[in-house]
Amino acid sequence: MQCGASSSRRRTAWSVFAAAVLGVMLAWRPAVSAPAEAGVRGIPAFQVDPYWPKLPAGWLLGGGAGVATDRHDNVWVIHRPATVTEQFPCCRPAPPVLEFDASGKLLQSWGGPGQDYEWPLEKDEHGIFVDYKDNVWIGARGGAGDTEESQILKFDNKGKFLLQIGHRGKGKGSNDTQNLGQAADFFVYPKTNEVFVADGYGNRRVIVFDADTGAYKRHWGAYGNRPDDGAAKEPVNEGQGSPQFTVVHKVLISRDGLLYAADRTNRRIQVFTVDGKFVREQFIARDSRARSGTVSSLAFSADPREQFLYVADQGNNLVWILERQTMRVAGSFGQLGRYAGQFNSPHGIATDSRGNLYLAEDLGGQRVQKFLFKGLRSSPEP
Repeated sequence: MQCGASSSRRRTAWSVFAAAVLGVMLAWRPAVSAPAEAGVRGIPAFQVDPYWPKLPAGWLLGGGAGVATDRHDNVWVIHRPATVTEQFPCCRPAPPVLEFDASGKLLQSWGGPGQDYEWPLEKDEHGIFVDYKDNVWIGARGGAGDTEESQILKFDNKGKFLLQIGHRGKGKGSNDTQNLGQAADFFVYPKTNEVFVADGYGNRRVIVFDADTGAYKRHWGAYGNRPDDGAAKEPVNEGQGSPQFTVVHKVLISRDGLLYAADRTNRRIQVFTVDGKFVREQFIARDSRARSGTVSSLAFSADPREQFLYVADQGNNLVWILERQTMRVAGSFGQLGRYAGQFNSPHGIATDSRGNLYLAEDLGGQRVQKFLFKGLRSSPEP
């Protein structure tokens, strides 16, 4: 009887192991969907790297608050250590800011409260960007709507504090020129040395500052309108879109000088000049019932023309692929799950110079994944 029971346990264990391996093998298949529009010659295909990144033993990631790449193709991650709930003697939350090389090796880690600046409160870390001077920008948002994070921070790439714009609890709304309102993300434009802020969770605008001094330059709302905090925040699911942003979650500027703003819960991308003139918009899964919205983060393809725009859809657990010039949806990949290559709340997305994708998953996923660029494919593999 003991021998039979032991044999049965071994068979069960092997069955579980085989199922896990099969899941990873399936996730390793290039992720690509068929083009949705006639005339698309090919769309990017990706393959997950299930061994990326390599965290030190005993370190755990909390909610993925942001991911960025620098000009050296190193990958920067900010997460929320206070969201790690596992209580094991073996393990502890990783420091909030982590830098990896392309192979997934940890290069350094730092971050947290210090003198002369206001680090985000527990669970409030949000967004990371590394500018053309290798400076690291970090934002903050109120995790449960019960804080007033009105600041963004700038550090050098070793964690030395350089600049704070705004102060906690001092924000006065979407037309305040001195403080933020739970800013979600940023982009520093080298041609003007300005930092463009997706501002964000509390406020409803894009705002621009000098990246060295923090001096205010300009701001605008949806369609280039003046922001109105009194406007309804319910998404408009047909016809003309809402005249105001709800959650401005990401800003990105293309090489040809266009700013792309992710208006997450309005399920749309709005495009502007860097001076704030409205150019166009594109809705993404506008009829989706996902409460978190469909446009969480944006990244460009690595080719010189930045032909494609990648959209992390946190609500539907996938990545949309758009033709950037036309804003037409060309394809998508991903599905809900915990295996490598699947998603559970993809919150941030970034690309490196080789076209590889990196996705940070928020609560639910609590990880960062790398997808290797495999070239252009015109149709999915069987």
